[in-house]
Amino acid sequence: MTDLLLFQLRRVGRNRQYLFFTVLLPALFTIFFTKVIGGQLQPGDYQDVAGATMISMMAYGAIGAALGATIRLAFDRSSGWLRQLRVLPVPPAATLAVDVLVGALLVLPSLVVVALVGRFVNGVEFPLGTWLVLLAVMWAGAVVFVALGVAVGLALDAQAAGAAIGILGAILAALGGLWFPVEAFPAGMVPLAHAMPSYWYAELGRDLAGGTFSVTPVLALAGFGLVFAAAARLVAVRRPLHAVAG
Repeated sequence: MTDLLLFQLRRVGRNRQYLFFTVLLPALFTIFFTKVIGGQLQPGDYQDVAGATMISMMAYGAIGAALGATIRLAFDRSSGWLRQLRVLPVPPAATLAVDVLVGALLVLPSLVVVALVGRFVNGVEFPLGTWLVLLAVMWAGAVVFVALGVAVGLALDAQAAGAAIGILGAILAALGGLWFPVEAFPAGMVPLAHAMPSYWYAELGRDLAGGTFSVTPVLALAGFGLVFAAAARLVAVRRPLHAVAG
């Protein structure tokens, strides 16, 4: 199982699209949004905008990484790779567990790189303990989107999965307030933002960065996680890993 995990990590890690869209692009967005918006503010407000933007982009990159790593199940089924794995002494449950673990591990580079850009390029200042807790909690919260990616990857064929990851990522980012703050939304769109798991994911990070803790984002993410995990389990039963694509 360890060998399979390392192999899958190398597969995704060599993917240039993964590196660009989930690591480099969120880091560039962090600089762009902070400099554009922060440059129009009073010096005392810059730190708040820089911190909030960094956390939104950490969430954006983590969601993209989680979906991108796990939705790959659809491509592996279409290529016949998942059927080939049946000849190995690895049970299907362990194969699926490896994909979940790969999704969780590949979230870390995006979180760390965006945090480093926030600290050393945009001048975001938190105590060391806050940085560590923020990274740990954002990493743990990303499991919600790993579950979503598994559900979608198991349910769709390769062609549909490619489109789905782009659409899902855009919806979660735009409606969840990751690209633009929810405070700038029209009043009628605010409830829609609150219905997005991405909003509560970023809100959890913002609470921690502000030195506060609210149970609401935790409960909201837990609820979404249970729904996505149940959906993934249901799809896995009806369409197991070794099922023929189509």
